Amino acid sequence: MLQPQSIYRSIACSVVRGSLAIAVCLCFCVTPNTVFAQSDVDPYATNGYAPSGSSYGFPTTNIFTSPPTWLTSGSTNSYTGIPAVGTMLGVDPASRLWIRGEYLHWWTEGMQTPALATTSPDGTAQAEAGVLGFDNTAILFGGGKINDGSTPGLRIKGGFYLTPTAAFGIESEYFSLAEQDDGFSGGTGRDILARPFYDTNADQQTSQLIDYPGLVDGSLAIRSDSDLRSFLIAGRASLCPTCGGNCVACRNTDRVDWIIGYRHVRLEEGLSFSETLESLDVAAPGTVELSDRFSTRNEFNGLQLGVAYQANLKRIWLESLLRVAVGQNTQKVSISGQTAITEFGLTENYSGGLLAQQTNSGTYERDELTLIPEIGLTLGVRIFDWMHATAGYTLVYLPAVVRPGDQIDTDVNPNLLAPPVTPLTGSQRPEFRFVESDYYAQGLSLGLQLQF
Repeated sequence: MLQPQSIYRSIACSVVRGSLAIAVCLCFCVTPNTVFAQSDVDPYATNGYAPSGSSYGFPTTNIFTSPPTWLTSGSTNSYTGIPAVGTMLGVDPASRLWIRGEYLHWWTEGMQTPALATTSPDGTAQAEAGVLGFDNTAILFGGGKINDGSTPGLRIKGGFYLTPTAAFGIESEYFSLAEQDDGFSGGTGRDILARPFYDTNADQQTSQLIDYPGLVDGSLAIRSDSDLRSFLIAGRASLCPTCGGNCVACRNTDRVDWIIGYRHVRLEEGLSFSETLESLDVAAPGTVELSDRFSTRNEFNGLQLGVAYQANLKRIWLESLLRVAVGQNTQKVSISGQTAITEFGLTENYSGGLLAQQTNSGTYERDELTLIPEIGLTLGVRIFDWMHATAGYTLVYLPAVVRPGDQIDTDVNPNLLAPPVTPLTGSQRPEFRFVESDYYAQGLSLGLQLQF
């Protein structure tokens, strides 16, 4: 039997379960001079938690397979409800295989952008219409963060323990968030609409007019998109700090798993502009169709390291997860622009739009060493021995990523605008340079876990 002080320590240990102080908790759960009858049965298998006759703070029946009291009539031996999946398949229900599906509701770090669309009150002079810096200029889109709301997603996890004692196993995980999009649409019908930029030749703020009474009639559409997904495959080893080996030897009902494997993360985003302009000047009739596109991709491949601590509280369990991926992030930026001018029935195409010109257009790529930390907390309730309901929280942090809004240079040499001035005079702006920022995704999850 356990000494009273051992029982008190077990109770104290249960209070701090679920914290990240894993080693401290496990080391005090059992006194060094306490000896248990050793068994080849693992405490995480279906019949390993409480040996016959034991009463060290846990029920003598198995906490995985004993049915909930609301499903029984009388003793647990009279239970005739839904059998274990493993039993239905004709195999020992040792819970060596598990699959979990989760619905995600996450929030992500928004994309920072400069002011992209502006307006001014009726009667504003042409030279001031939509120009930043004037009191009567209002920003319609941009000038802050976009794509910073919540989004749904899906995560699928699964694992298989290679040994009956559940000491070693493999697991896999995949999650994907629904595409986030934000945008703006305006023009035709709005008195003044413009796209602001900085004129490097005149050394002052100015704007490209899209809608201005008596001068031009047009429309502008801006669209952004963001997509995050991740894949993981790793091995798990159950190690106990108390004895230095598998927790079977220590008879711990909680478990500590060390994780090592491969992690892939991909963040793809884009920001596009589309304009259609019609000149209202009878001396210079014609139409202009213009487009800009900024897209980025961050593709991470690296080593996944981590530790998971699961505290088992009868029919409730709580898992704390800490993981860090170390590897290479391939940053890729693509910038392109196009302008088509139609006059007297003839159309001419030019490379470059407004913010995407020949001076910054192209595809740029580089590799950066990156660390991706992640924390997670999952609460599980054993509905049946083969079905658990789960709820949790996850935070994933991606440092030093490239995002479309950061790659926009609003300094423009107007001699580059179609039709361009040749030979070109003035600055080589806009220009490209890698600009990094941080990204995080965090939120809640609800799921079901099946064990076989």
